[in-house]
Amino acid sequence: MSAQNQELRFTTRGRQAMRLLRTMVCALVIVGGAFFVATQSFSAAAGAEAESTDIGIDADAVVVGEGESLWAVAVDLGLDRDTRDVVSDIVDINHLATPVVHPGQTLDVPQR
Repeated sequence: MSAQNQELRFTTRGRQAMRLLRTMVCALVIVGGAFFVATQSFSAAAGAEAESTDIGIDADAVVVGEGESLWAVAVDLGLDRDTRDVVSDIVDINHLATPVVHPGQTLDVPQR
């Protein structure tokens, strides 16, 4: 064989395999891009929704102490309301997914 005829030649099966590989890479890029755009749009929409929610309660800030629960924070406020309602207001004001709080966490609470 001469130096001029040393180019790579694919068989029919090799050409089909290369087309399949190229198609799969393109599909992966498209699906990955769509997933990325969808997750970014969802997180941006969730952030915008949380910021725009106003429940109409004036609030102060308190820091959760060691061993305190959300119930204890509500009781310490000394409001003349049912503690369950105060806890519910704290959850709403802070957009908490669960009633679990951690020491050092700053919470907005209804004004006294």
